[in-house]
Amino acid sequence: MNLETISRQDYTLNRETAYLFGVYLTDGSITDCNFNLQAIDRDFVERALSCLQKIRPDSKSYLRIRHDTGSWNKSPRFVIKVGLGDYARWFKSQTNFKHHLPTVIWSANDGLKRWFIAGVMDGDGWISKTKRVGENYKYDCFQYRIGIGGVEEGWIYEFRELLNSLGVKCNKVERALTDNKKMFCRFGINPKSFFDAKLFFTIKRKQDRCIIASTTAR
Repeated sequence: MNLETISRQDYTLNRETAYLFGVYLTDGSITDCNFNLQAIDRDFVERALSCLQKIRPDSKSYLRIRHDTGSWNKSPRFVIKVGLGDYARWFKSQTNFKHHLPTVIWSANDGLKRWFIAGVMDGDGWISKTKRVGENYKYDCFQYRIGIGGVEEGWIYEFRELLNSLGVKCNKVERALTDNKKMFCRFGINPKSFFDAKLFFTIKRKQDRCIIASTTAR
């Protein structure tokens, strides 16, 4: 099947494929028509696996645990590998091999855009908690920050544009070279505007922090 046939085929953008596009752009990869993902958050990997099983119910799939003793992070990695079939070319062509946001996202409804954003944020997004210090803070008081980072230059600018279209306020993209000369890009996201746009993480440890942060965000 060539790319012209792919463009004419009736692939459906739904909650599962929208979320998987976000995962693919960040932590996911496709090799030999297989969707691969490994992460330390089991619920993240299990959600991606569930989405894959819905769009490819006849494909073989499994989840395994890998212990990486050579890494600074000793947490076990949860790993999946699922056959995508012809969906593999659709994912690659829609994102130009992970260089751009999927073409279909721009014309999607806001609900599907939110699920796509959740996939991206689960992969490369973060929410931090910092204790405020000083005379004005007599009791424990924390500041929450949301952002996305660790991605290479390319689709991150389009992702910022997509957030802006939903009314989310974002800082400018910061760029820096890592020790291995790769481009590291990131930007901060205003928490209140993130919550007002009804955006979310699906990873429990991140979403739990969002629930607390949403009551204090200004």
